[in-house]
Amino acid sequence: MIEPGVDIERDPIHAVAADWLIRLQQPDLSLEDTLDWQQWMAEDPRHRQAFRALEQVWEKLDSVPTQPRPAAEALSADAYDGSVSVSAWRAQPAPPPWHARRRWALAAVLLLTLTCVAVGSVVAPPLLVSLPQGKTFETAVGQNATVRLSDGSEVQLGGHTRLTVSLGPNLRQIDLLSGEADFVVARDRTRPFRVRAGTATVTAVGTEFNVRRSDDRVVVSVLEGRVLIQPMVPVLPLTWIPASRAVGSAEPVSSGQRSTVNRRGVESTQTVGDAASAVEWQRGRMAFEAEPLRYVVQDVNRYADKPIVIADARTGDLRVTGTVTEANILGWVNSLGAAFGIHADIQSDQIVLRQQ
Repeated sequence: MIEPGVDIERDPIHAVAADWLIRLQQPDLSLEDTLDWQQWMAEDPRHRQAFRALEQVWEKLDSVPTQPRPAAEALSADAYDGSVSVSAWRAQPAPPPWHARRRWALAAVLLLTLTCVAVGSVVAPPLLVSLPQGKTFETAVGQNATVRLSDGSEVQLGGHTRLTVSLGPNLRQIDLLSGEADFVVARDRTRPFRVRAGTATVTAVGTEFNVRRSDDRVVVSVLEGRVLIQPMVPVLPLTWIPASRAVGSAEPVSSGQRSTVNRRGVESTQTVGDAASAVEWQRGRMAFEAEPLRYVVQDVNRYADKPIVIADARTGDLRVTGTVTEANILGWVNSLGAAFGIHADIQSDQIVLRQQ
């Protein structure tokens, strides 16, 4: 609720919150607008408090009885524009030049605040509420799975993948904790679809994209539509809940493009010849193009019966291009010897790779 003593007509935070409240109702709301709003909300607890306070009152619009429209003569004779309170308007010959949308939003909030106090009604739950506790899905090594969400979206989980799903009234959020997943997102402009994965946050409305997470980087491939990618880095939280902050600005990635994000930001964004190759893992084939061997091995290990270990950093830095089939991982391991001079030490519990 609005704190006592706060003049929301002149408070700059409430003014911005009112603008956002109106903008979020527009049918042409863009992904950039949505991400900007999320960033503004995260910048300061006062931003969230102001927005939620205005939003709570806004929800009461539905409970206010509709009044008959005044006659045209009465409307033309009424010069009050709602930019300030009635008493302040009467005392001032000219109202301040506020933006029309903001004047209307704040005037509605003031009117409804008085209405709610007068009738003693209970304020409706805010639109921006905490997401419900996420439901966790995970797969074993070598196992793929399909999850259909209640909003109509579909998630394909790769081998040894773990993620949580939280569907709220204003946001659909996925936390990809490990592994790889392909998202076919049901279009809903009022509820952005956000995937948080290590060093990146991916925001979409309705599209298909694949996210592959390694220890310190994320690869996002867009098969259809367009997403926004915001690089993230972890920060030390004040509570047990993991936290991160944005690094640089969000970047759009379109169909047929692949973006790689690391701890320093967006490493590269490039157009790929075959966008569908990003989801070949669903058919038992993993395609790589000039990727460091250390990351390739992490992906292959999600399907390997025996884990592969890289013995030294120099071997891990080698760039690998090619396809690894789930049914012949050992054959791929042996091919590394001819291509890079890598010796594969096949032990009882693991395979160790090192350059000869």
